[in-house]
Amino acid sequence: MPQFLFVGERPSPKAARMGVTWEHGRLAAKQLFDALFAVGLDPKSHRFDNVFVPTPEGPEVVCRNAVRRIKRAAISGLRVVAMGKKVEAVMAAKCIPCLSIVHPAARGRIRKKERYAEHVREVLNEAERHTSA
Repeated sequence: MPQFLFVGERPSPKAARMGVTWEHGRLAAKQLFDALFAVGLDPKSHRFDNVFVPTPEGPEVVCRNAVRRIKRAAISGLRVVAMGKKVEAVMAAKCIPCLSIVHPAARGRIRKKERYAEHVREVLNEAERHTSA
């Protein structure tokens, strides 16, 4: 299975207060980590990044440094996985090829652990089929 770079939006205010990142596997990352473990992947074998930075005056902005890191990772062979529609839109605008999954903090039916794990499995297995073809 290829190595993945999972790209989120930005740290939530709660994550920022707690000082946790995707790598810690807490908050929204717990849902993602549980799904990755369910499909047989160790989250510690993959990378994580965020594409937006919050600004004191209001809306978040796309982080140019993050875009550069993500592009370099894609060029080096990592499969980029956009988590959520906002990230997917940035990847498209910056011409970065990516897979797309529902953001792990999404609400509704997908929030059920088994459904989310199945969704992640389907997307990542599709990537594997295209990689080995």
